[in-house]
Amino acid sequence: MSQVLYEERSRNPLARTAELTEDRLRRGGRTTPLDELNLGAMAEAYLRGHWLGGGGAERPLASLVPGPGIVPVTRVTGTTAPLKVRRTADFARALGELAVRRCGGADQVAALAARARAEDVPLWIARRYAPGPPGRSPSPWTGAWSAWTSGARALPRCACGPPTASAATRRFRAVAWS
Repeated sequence: MSQVLYEERSRNPLARTAELTEDRLRRGGRTTPLDELNLGAMAEAYLRGHWLGGGGAERPLASLVPGPGIVPVTRVTGTTAPLKVRRTADFARALGELAVRRCGGADQVAALAARARAEDVPLWIARRYAPGPPGRSPSPWTGAWSAWTSGARALPRCACGPPTASAATRRFRAVAWS
């Protein structure tokens, strides 16, 4: 069992408590592996004294209240999920420190940030390659992996449409996205 970094307790068995360990994030009955979170982007913002929110918005760590509130958690896909916790500042600190550790330290996070600046793409935006399962291929229409999978494959470049789209629609989308 991995070490618990943040935990909420309640005498109510139906309470939706949050727990952060070295390998997963749990809120209520839902568990999210840390591999599904964009730890690099969160670590970079944390080291600058900010917390990463939706759409790349950042707010200072000092503005996080010590009491109950919502902490945005950024996924590998670039989306953000709001997470209700009882000790907002403690949770953000624990997740930020874990993100820095899992990325290889402050030097590695700085290297990731430098690479993102060189590519002119913010760290919070999903990259071309993301985890996907070995032995499976992406969808032939979008080039994307199903939302429930993880392993290393390409993310979508353009949406060419499902097989029910007409030939004219597929041609239009191919021209519009190229």
